[in-house]
Amino acid sequence: MCPVNCIHPTPDEPDFGTTDTLYVDPAVCIDCGACADACPVKAIVPADILRGDARNFIDINAQFYETPRDETVWSAPSFTHSMDTDGDPLRVAIVGSGPAASYTARHLLTTTTCDVAIFERLPIPGGLLREGVAPDHGSTKAMASAFRWVYAHPRTSTYFNVEVGKDISLAELRQRFHAVIYGVGARGANTIGFVGEQDPAVVHAGDVVGWYNGRPSEPGVEPFAMPLDKERVVVIGNGNVALDVARTLLAPVESLQTTDMPAGVLEQLRHSKVREVVVLGRRAPKFAAFTRPELLMLPETANCDVVIEDRPGIRDEIAELTEARHQVLASLPVVPIDLTAPPVPGRRIVLGFDTTIAQVVEGQVSLRRTQDAAAGDGMEPQEFTIGQANVVLANGFRVLPQPGLPYDEVTHRIPQQDGRVVDPGTGQPIGGVYVVGWTKRGAVGGLGKNRLDSESTVNALLEDANAGRLNKPTMGWLAFRRLVNGRTDVVSARRALHVLDREEKAGRKAGRPREKFVSTDELLAASRLLPRRDRTPIG
Repeated sequence: MCPVNCIHPTPDEPDFGTTDTLYVDPAVCIDCGACADACPVKAIVPADILRGDARNFIDINAQFYETPRDETVWSAPSFTHSMDTDGDPLRVAIVGSGPAASYTARHLLTTTTCDVAIFERLPIPGGLLREGVAPDHGSTKAMASAFRWVYAHPRTSTYFNVEVGKDISLAELRQRFHAVIYGVGARGANTIGFVGEQDPAVVHAGDVVGWYNGRPSEPGVEPFAMPLDKERVVVIGNGNVALDVARTLLAPVESLQTTDMPAGVLEQLRHSKVREVVVLGRRAPKFAAFTRPELLMLPETANCDVVIEDRPGIRDEIAELTEARHQVLASLPVVPIDLTAPPVPGRRIVLGFDTTIAQVVEGQVSLRRTQDAAAGDGMEPQEFTIGQANVVLANGFRVLPQPGLPYDEVTHRIPQQDGRVVDPGTGQPIGGVYVVGWTKRGAVGGLGKNRLDSESTVNALLEDANAGRLNKPTMGWLAFRRLVNGRTDVVSARRALHVLDREEKAGRKAGRPREKFVSTDELLAASRLLPRRDRTPIG
């Protein structure tokens, strides 16, 4: 993409898989703008327009090139697998419509002659981009528009509002398609196992993220709402999701009014009692899971104080940090914090380490210090009560079991090898069934990783196709359409994109990206209100 190779690390360099930032070499860059045009989230901007804390990225970028880099040793060229074009085109079903699933569909459409069918349990596409990215990350959310052409492509058929495993089975999909690829993400919540984990004061980050993003509620199910009735919220975990939750709970409501956060959530936040969010990691600072950009911008984006809880040895631990993303901690004040007392006046985010949840009893929260246990000196970890607080568990996500697929109850993963789902008993691939994205590798890695991952899974599929290892479908198109349409209201691409257009049109009137429909019933009703010229049935 860069004509002069000035963006590092590249996919061929060893730190590409672990970096949270790409760096532009100012000595090599010719300012052609190709990277800015290609970036789907508009993350590349001229240095002279950066303001506030964002200007720190100028120095960070320069520091990356202060140390001479080893000459890149290019790996052997690799090429996307081609497919034998004899006979009828392959028919591939993709389950899910989030980033990984959509990248997979895009790759199939642009590199093969496959016919693609997308199945999504909601009446609209988007997945994580719609209901998992924080509302104030508008540039990332805007990436969803890059996939619109995928859903409307002549070789794509769409089955929105169809849940695989409920409305139609994997076995039935295999009667129609040569291959089925699951890209449904990791929507399950990890558990910790402490006393009181089911207390009403304890909620999971996935539910909170869905709440402030307007995740559509199911018919007959009470929508989740984050409890905002207490001054203090304790977040267990210190990855980016934890910082997203903390920032969203404390950011001025006025700053969120220009996002796509639902109006009802804005109103709830307007009356929130939350003044302090304590973000806790059970281990030392060097194990913190956040990325550098998220923490670097936190004081500005949350518009509140961000401090580190003073503990014995914490200053030395921070001073000894060597990884670039953790060195951001050195810029934050370390202050004494009495968590057993009510929050101080004002609004602040407190970062604590070597501390975890002990128990919650009727809203009374107890924490446990883990530092002594980690040191191995035989001392019991210190436990103390901080009083009334709400607790958000941001300790990761797990892949949920999928009907018809094997599942490892220990690792909470679908057994796979190179994207091929395998029989755990024999270790042999189940012909024609694949996984991609978080469904494949667990809840790790961002959007860019999903793009590379989709190419890997598609290559495995094409290799199997050329070797004759795929499924042999027997069901015709008309029979399949009748089967699915007889079980649910199948929403076509035209109907789904019409809903998105309506949301965006309403948003423009309010000075926002979109005004979301927040229930499945609302989405279905809106999808049926097609303009007369758009009422032609589509496949």
